[in-house]
Amino acid sequence: MAFSTQVRREAARVPVEKKCCARAELAAAVLCSGGLSFKGMGRYGLAIYADSSQTAQRYIQLLRRFYHCQAALGAVETTRLGGRVRYGVLPPEGDIPGLLKALRLLDPAQPFGLRSTPARDVVQEPCCRQAFLRGAYLTGGSTGNPQRAYHMELAVSEPQLAQFLCQLLEELGVPAKVATRKTQQVVYIKDGDHMAQMLTLLGAHRALLEFENLRIYKDIRNEANRQANCDSANVDKVVAAAQRQISMIQVIERKMGLDQLPPSLEEIARLRLAYPDASLSDLGGMVTPALGKSGVSARMRRLEEIAQSLVSQ
Repeated sequence: MAFSTQVRREAARVPVEKKCCARAELAAAVLCSGGLSFKGMGRYGLAIYADSSQTAQRYIQLLRRFYHCQAALGAVETTRLGGRVRYGVLPPEGDIPGLLKALRLLDPAQPFGLRSTPARDVVQEPCCRQAFLRGAYLTGGSTGNPQRAYHMELAVSEPQLAQFLCQLLEELGVPAKVATRKTQQVVYIKDGDHMAQMLTLLGAHRALLEFENLRIYKDIRNEANRQANCDSANVDKVVAAAQRQISMIQVIERKMGLDQLPPSLEEIARLRLAYPDASLSDLGGMVTPALGKSGVSARMRRLEEIAQSLVSQ
């Protein structure tokens, strides 16, 4: 099962116990699914559109339970995404004026008398803000595969609604940004911590647990990769330094002979030629008496000075 489908199914099972939360979630579902339309002469259309039959059934039940509305379920095959079926929750025409009023979606000051964002009192309580966010996700949200990248989004058609969702998420502690994608406004999150907060707000706790397990695995894998890259870089540095030291010792050997060096320098020079892959610490353990890395490094610097003086002669 795709991770996005798992999140949507789990969010669609979150129970709604209070009418205020039902109002907020239904208002979000109508607004975010593009379910409002003006039919002229004070007549309006109201519907909820969803890509999931489970989501559609949820809103049929909420309308029946809290507003005594017997909505019908319709299904239309769309041309987008390979002919996916899109479901519509369709209230009876006679119930639409009362529902619009109950959901606070009418406003004579707005174009055609319809709101593009919810009335403030609809999302006044914390539980209602969370319910509104859930309705927005169930009708217009998606989540990318967290194994690849952290990405979560809410797609709507109205810029004002996208800005409202950004503000709402900010109030809930989840910063988000808005981008335009063709005819849609996309509110998106690309941070792992904020995605985890979003899953919590949606009530998708099992998906959250799976997400956190994936994050831990990714962090461990990334740390292992960083350590491997670091180790590889250190090996490269050791090899490069060793080659440079061997080159300067060979200059000394050609120009004057290693036996002309002081005994301490001759010893470390011959050890370096004999053990080209050894680190400075390893070389320090081979000399008598043993030296630390800094002591070997000091002798190498002295050999380099001698080699440079011989080359410049």
